[in-house]
Amino acid sequence: MSEMGTLQRKDTVWQREDTVASYGLSRQGIPFVDVQFDLIARLLHAYGSTPTSILDLGCGDGIAAQAMIDRFPVQRAVLVDFSPPMLSLAEKRFHACSTDVLTIDGDLLASDWLPTVTTSAPYDLVISRYAIHHLPHPRKFSLYAEVFELLRPGGWFINLEHVQSVNDRYQKAFEDLLIDGIHRVAIDQRTRDDVERAFHQRQDAETNILAPAEMQCGWLREIGFVDVDCLFKALELAVIAGRRP
Repeated sequence: MSEMGTLQRKDTVWQREDTVASYGLSRQGIPFVDVQFDLIARLLHAYGSTPTSILDLGCGDGIAAQAMIDRFPVQRAVLVDFSPPMLSLAEKRFHACSTDVLTIDGDLLASDWLPTVTTSAPYDLVISRYAIHHLPHPRKFSLYAEVFELLRPGGWFINLEHVQSVNDRYQKAFEDLLIDGIHRVAIDQRTRDDVERAFHQRQDAETNILAPAEMQCGWLREIGFVDVDCLFKALELAVIAGRRP
């Protein structure tokens, strides 16, 4: 993969309490959450895969790990994130969980967290949800290569990801979809115009470094993943999957 340059880092806004609190309110408006997780479960069932050991990269409050624990006999879950407020929410989520859950403060932009998660490798499933798109493209590629080495043969990498639109009109359609969803679940009396204004002024608006789904599928194949596909896509929301042979 060719180098695509470095960009000034802006995703550290996710380490702030106010950003995390704001996202907690607006995340309910993101569509297709259950559909995405159900499709993942159907894919893994089709392959006879029942993950018992999972790694969640950029775990946030642990929603993806929770979805897998709810659907599979997961015995061990390792969660990595660089945001203390997010990790705190994840720890609260799994406080009374019977699954062995380990949370790790680790920055996906670097690799210093790898030795810690390697002690629990190989994993049946590595999952990520709306986190890797904050990384520059060369780091996305190298992270996917690291994931490949952490999986057991036959293990899956599944990335629920925010991907790049074809053009500005596709992007506008996606933004309208999110704005409508956030407005629908708003608990106050904000108008849709209010929600749209807040959406475009949000603190994380400039943290995205998006890559097309097709490009990311190509990266996975180049690394050595097989059965690679985008198994779900709705405008800029995608679920990209690949298996270690």
